[in-house]
Amino acid sequence: MPLWDSVKAGAAAAANKAADATKIAAHKTKLKADLVLCDRDINNCKKAFGVSMYDHISPLSQTADFYAANDDLTEILRPPLIIAQKEIQALAAKRVKLKEDLAAAEARRAGAFPTPAETAGQKVINFGKASAMHSNETKIKAEISMLDARIKGFKQEFGLSLFAILVEAEDTRGYLPSDRQVRSIYDQTRQDINKLLAKKEKKSEELKALSGGNTESSNTHANDSNTHPMTTQQQTNGAFSDNPSSSTNHTDTFTNNQDPDLLML
Repeated sequence: MPLWDSVKAGAAAAANKAADATKIAAHKTKLKADLVLCDRDINNCKKAFGVSMYDHISPLSQTADFYAANDDLTEILRPPLIIAQKEIQALAAKRVKLKEDLAAAEARRAGAFPTPAETAGQKVINFGKASAMHSNETKIKAEISMLDARIKGFKQEFGLSLFAILVEAEDTRGYLPSDRQVRSIYDQTRQDINKLLAKKEKKSEELKALSGGNTESSNTHANDSNTHPMTTQQQTNGAFSDNPSSSTNHTDTFTNNQDPDLLML
């Protein structure tokens, strides 16, 4: 082969090799990002579980029976629920007060201008008053929104804690919640998380293959990845004494038809 052709062939081979290396590096970067997204989605599933579970359980815990019962489910739910309720009830009381302040502010604004302004000067004065009143109402609404976010955050923390406890109970002793709705929310969340874990494992193996057997991704936690068949069990009578039923695939339906302020208590 002529020298010039040899040089061109070598350059082309080097360019192809560099292009392949760039593609592999880009694909590895995407896989790592996908693994981070999987972890985020798993965490979000647990947080959503906490919101749904808290809204279902909290109203049921307002009776003395909840604190006197000694069945397995109640004893599992009670410690993390009490911690969450302590924080949420304090914030909910502030929220009720702010809602009252907002209603009073809106009423004052509605009665502040019984008759329309007739002159340009009166219109300017009324505009200034209305702007100040609107500003105060906007401030109160912002404070309510901040409280709502904090309340939701405590519900989500409750979910992170409770889900880990329920997974440990199921994996170590085959325990499943006796309350139908608690069981259904838990089953649906675990199914969703197991799908995400399978997706994460597939991407982790692909990254490992691209890295020549080494992967920088974190290993799947054993307590999350273990999956056991869901079995129906009869639990001890107590505050949650319903017989367990099969899971449904509609986690979002578990919202009580109650006033939003009451759901926070």
